Amino acid sequence: MRLLAALFALVVSACAPMTPATPAADQPAAPVKLVPASDQAGCLVQKGDWAPICRMQKAACVLNFSDAGKSCTDSDQCQGNCYADPSQGARQGEAVTGKCAVNSNPCGCNSRVEDGVATPTLCVD
Repeated sequence: MRLLAALFALVVSACAPMTPATPAADQPAAPVKLVPASDQAGCLVQKGDWAPICRMQKAACVLNFSDAGKSCTDSDQCQGNCYADPSQGARQGEAVTGKCAVNSNPCGCNSRVEDGVATPTLCVD
């Protein structure tokens, strides 16, 4: 009899409508990630700057981010990446609060912040 009651409860719960998960009220929505266009026309549509970047001076789309400089502990909190402040001297593996990137230009040496921890510094030229 218990087996029959358990089976009935399982069938009834399977038929219940599922409610969509909603983010907690205290959790802000993640910003939309901006991905630069790969061609000049697309870049202009995005209101980006089509310009030569890095040492090779290859033309690329550079987008400015509206959340530039905002405090962050993970790149999911930014339109671009979350970078450790070089003036703080963050070392790989240290807990750190970063700042959201100013733009999508990848050139230079930066240490990303992921899950509140500084990653190794990566230099892009």
